[in-house]
Amino acid sequence: MAVANVVADELRTQMEKYDALRPGRQGLEDFVRVYLSPEHRDQPSTGCPSAALLDEIGRCADVTKQASTEGATAIVEEIAARLAPADPQSARGKAIGLFTMMVGTLQLSRALADRKFADEVLERGIENAHTFLD
Repeated sequence: MAVANVVADELRTQMEKYDALRPGRQGLEDFVRVYLSPEHRDQPSTGCPSAALLDEIGRCADVTKQASTEGATAIVEEIAARLAPADPQSARGKAIGLFTMMVGTLQLSRALADRKFADEVLERGIENAHTFLD
């Protein structure tokens, strides 16, 4: 149960940060840049629990997976609401795609010993996110 509580708390903290973003798509673009930044990559203990712990969460009990599901759902809903404020449900698929692309990009960048390549992965991730959003 302790792991589930930590995952839930960390995802809740991450969601609270979104309130400080500019509204709408501009805030979403800010979110992409912050999420795929070298600073976020280099701070896995204080960054997104999804990018840091997915492989571990996959091996945890259902209560931990449920906490992760609820947090990921909230993030996807926030992204969808910024993509299509009048009808967030219509943007759900795109929101899932964007979030999964960002998490994977951050995970790969964290796993690379070559800092220049790791930075390039982040930059291409930002470019791909913008292309994806257009």
